[in-house]
Amino acid sequence: MKVRAELKEISSGVYAFIQHRGEWFVSNAGLIVGEKFAVVVDSLTNESMARAFIRKIREVTNKPLKFLLNTHGDADHVWTNHLFGTTTICHENCREDTMRAHPEIYSVLFPELDFSGANITPQDITVNEKMKIYMENREIEAIHPGIAHSTGDLFIYLPKEKIVFCGDLLFSSKCTPFAMFGSISGSIEALKKLYELNADFYVPGHGDIAGKDEIQENISYYLFVQNEAKKCFEKGLNLYEFLQKLELGEYENWFESERIVGNLARAYSELTGETFDLLEVARLMFQRKNNKIK
Repeated sequence: MKVRAELKEISSGVYAFIQHRGEWFVSNAGLIVGEKFAVVVDSLTNESMARAFIRKIREVTNKPLKFLLNTHGDADHVWTNHLFGTTTICHENCREDTMRAHPEIYSVLFPELDFSGANITPQDITVNEKMKIYMENREIEAIHPGIAHSTGDLFIYLPKEKIVFCGDLLFSSKCTPFAMFGSISGSIEALKKLYELNADFYVPGHGDIAGKDEIQENISYYLFVQNEAKKCFEKGLNLYEFLQKLELGEYENWFESERIVGNLARAYSELTGETFDLLEVARLMFQRKNNKIK
């Protein structure tokens, strides 16, 4: 899996490592450099990606990497933590998600992808609501917005620089958002919180550096998902029946549009209070990905 990536300096000593084009398991990371040490935001899917990131880091600083902040527990944000040699920090639920993961399952589900060098390494420190790291005259805030993309999200906020590393709370560049393992309504509320920060730069978990317009796009998408789930409920259809009739409109050409399946399942569950069959939803999602559900 060859990925085009670049390290972008968005403020003095603050960098976004952007992997294009932000598809499944092609995620972003961050770097914050101080006078004495540096902080990394998220690791990546496989060793090749992580080594590429580390090489880019060493092009701009020789400072020791002291902390690595995980924005959530998805594989493409935690599986190469061990390669950075840092103290790792995440939300308490993120650590639990990290320990529950099984790389071999992902290799079966995504046989075309490279997971070499992936390792399950539980984080060293956990956060429940909020914490700060002080770096000379810079504050780095790690804030839990509630259940959103996952149950263990953190966004990393630099108030002085007006920069937010959002993790998968935010997707950009027409990359379809995803909250199957979290909450659709919670994702909307989290996005509103990000919007209210009025930051200059939002680094998404996938896609290019974003602004407030992309936050509004994500909110609109999740509102669309909620509305379609309500239609499904009112018509008394099961998910498969509804997907055969579903028209995505403007979202049809967004990358990984098959994520609508998992998002709908989550929204329907929130509407009815019923749980959904994860394996069945995953099967339907891959069917849609392979154009077998029209």
